[in-house]
Amino acid sequence: MPKTIFTDANLIVIGALKDERLRAGIKQAELAKKIGKDQSWVSLVEGSQRRVDVVEFIQIAKALGADPIDLLRQIIDQME
Repeated sequence: MPKTIFTDANLIVIGALKDERLRAGIKQAELAKKIGKDQSWVSLVEGSQRRVDVVEFIQIAKALGADPIDLLRQIIDQME
């Protein structure tokens, strides 16, 4: 079984977060500052080299001005 960072499901999660960041017009460095991380952390996440946990997902969504529940629904819909 592949590690979850390499699954199609994880790519959907990462894609949704990245798309939301781009839609918000926020650079990786700006997002990183908002969530108390550095830009390389955001880059690793978007490059599917690091997983995000539920708490991080919520922080990222809120920092992007998105509703975490709506974003999660969108991800679930894409997975089905």
